This record gives sequence, structure tokens and C-alpha cells, in this order.
Amino acid sequence: MQGGAQRPAPVTGMSKNSDSGIQQRFEQLSRTVGELMEKAVQNERILRRYQQFELAMLSVSGLEPLLDVLLDGSRRHFQLDAAELWLLDRDATQRRLVEEVGIVREELRWLAEPAALTALYPTHQVSLASPPPAAVFRRRAVRSAALLPLIRRGQLIGSLHLGSFSPHRFTADKSTDFITHLGSIVAMCLENAVNQERLYRLSLVDPLTQVANRRAFELSLRTELARAARRREPLTLMLADIDHFKEINDQHGHQTGDMVLQQVAAQVQALLRQTDHICRYGGEEFAFILPACGPALAGEVAERIRICIDQLGLSSSAGLSVPVTISIGFSSWEQPDQQLDEQIGSQLLAAADRGLYRAKREGRNRTGFSALVFVAEESQE
Repeated sequence: MQGGAQRPAPVTGMSKNSDSGIQQRFEQLSRTVGELMEKAVQNERILRRYQQFELAMLSVSGLEPLLDVLLDGSRRHFQLDAAELWLLDRDATQRRLVEEVGIVREELRWLAEPAALTALYPTHQVSLASPPPAAVFRRRAVRSAALLPLIRRGQLIGSLHLGSFSPHRFTADKSTDFITHLGSIVAMCLENAVNQERLYRLSLVDPLTQVANRRAFELSLRTELARAARRREPLTLMLADIDHFKEINDQHGHQTGDMVLQQVAAQVQALLRQTDHICRYGGEEFAFILPACGPALAGEVAERIRICIDQLGLSSSAGLSVPVTISIGFSSWEQPDQQLDEQIGSQLLAAADRGLYRAKREGRNRTGFSALVFVAEESQE
């Protein structure tokens, strides 16, 4: 029986089908793994790009460099066509701070109320829009945009918009993970930069008169001398001293003396141009820097200041009259033929001081001009 038994024939057809199915699944799995690997590599590249930009923001110091990174650097780094920034500024303090620093950016928009921000971000989430809302990138041919809410402590403080002329660059089907993280870093950097700028400005302000202090004067003088050299324009420096200030303090008290300092600073500031600088140089002495101002115009300005202070008509807290006069010395750097060097500032200050001494010597309540004398010339005397 054993010899006559028949062995079952091999099922060759099933084996071939099975091998084919396994091969197909393997190929499909390989494609899937390949796509995942390619996606992972692409995500890593994108992540590095965002990290590099975030590091660029974190590495700058000051509000102006940060705005340069956000509005100019973002376009270059991400190959964009437009970038703009909205900032909520209910009491205009940030705007005044930016204007004092001298920052002028057309891509920077100030919002007095949060309505425009809440309209863009009802859920505080990043929005990819193609096309973007009409309020965004006005007068620009932007066809798609990434809108990043800037949030600090759960509150909207602004909005960063990244735009492209292509309608396919930012569409709703794309991931927003990286760009959401970027928005949080931008908000943090902006808050820190504004706070740093506020502290820096406070360090340059005299707390009594609320005008610039001596440190600010020295910085401003260097800046204005360099600007005058570039533009080949004259620059005038004035030193002013309140006459008989010790007697005011002795007769009426230091509170009245403080009031006099405040009033003099306020009156002079109102007479000067926005481009001019007024600083409390020390005690009862003030310094004024007048860009694009030669001796003739400076003489007129100094006389206007002198007359204004002479006519103040102040009174003490006891109701007594407090006569106040001021003596002013000034000098001008009348280049363009003279080369700017490190000594110009100190020489200009010395010349203005000589003019002030002359005004005091001749009876006070006067103005005195002194020509700028260079070290080389002084050594010959």
C-alpha cells in the first residue's frame, strides 16, 4: 500500500501569486519609507531654516536691528516678496519710542485698538491665506500670505505677515507647526527689544527736567558731528548757564530751584527744532546741539532763547517773584574743508565754553560767540 500511495502535486500557482503579492507589498512599503525619509529630510531642512532665522533674531540687540531682521531679513531668508508688522500700541508709547530712536519703516503699522488683530485671529491661530485679507499688504500684489499672531501672556500684541506673489506659496492645506513656533519667538523678541529700548532711553534722560542727560549729550554730539561731516553741513554747539542760580536756591529754596530748571528746559525745548538736541549738562548748565546751523543762524537762536527766559516771569511757592536770566556761549564747526577727527568735539565744547565765559564776564543775560580754534593753532599762540 505504501508503494502504491500517490504524493500530492505541488501548488505552484498559489506560490507564484503569493510571491507576487509579497513583492508588491514590499515595493509599496519601500516607496512609503522612501517618501517618509524624503519628508523627514525636507522637514529637517525647513526646521534648520527656521532655527537659523530665530537665532538671527535672538542674536541682535536693540529694536532697530530686530525690525531689520523681521522686515528685511525674513524676505531674504525665506525668499519672500513682502513682509509687514502690525503692533498694538494703545497709548502710542511704543510709537513715540520708535520715532525717538529715528526708525522709519513703511512696513510697520500701529494699532490703537485690538479690533484689527481679533478680526485676523479669532482663535489666536496662524492663518495661511490665498489670497490674504484685504486689510493685509495694502497696495501690494501679494497673492498668498502667512499671518502670524504675536501673543504674550495670552494677549495679542501684534501680527507679522509674510507674503508671496505666488498663490501657491501659502495655502490652507500646508502645515503651520514651524511658523507657529516662529510667531512665539518673534513676540518674545519684540517685547524684550521694546523693554530694552525703554530702559536705555531712561538711562539717557535727566529725571528732573526730562531732557537728555550728559551721557546722551556726548552720544548725540558724536552722532551729529559724523552726520555733519557726511553731509558737509555746519554744526553749532551751545552752552547755557542760569544766572545767579545759587541765589535762587538760597532765597527761595531748592524746590523753587528745581521748578526753575524744569521751566527753562521746557521753554528751550519748545523753541528748538525737532532735529536739535537739548541736554542738562550738569547743575544749572544746559547744552544745545544744532545740526545744519552756522554762526549767523545760531546767534539768532541764542538770542531768542535768552529773551524767552528773561521774560518767563516765574514765582515761588510763596508767591514771590523769581527773576530768571540765562547766559549762552556758542561755537560752530563750519566745515566742509576741515577734516573730522576725534578732537573736534572737545574743541567745539571748549570754544562754546569760552563764549559762555565771555557772556558771564560781560554782565550775564547775554550771548557770546567764540570761533572754533584747533589744537594746532592753539599751540602756536
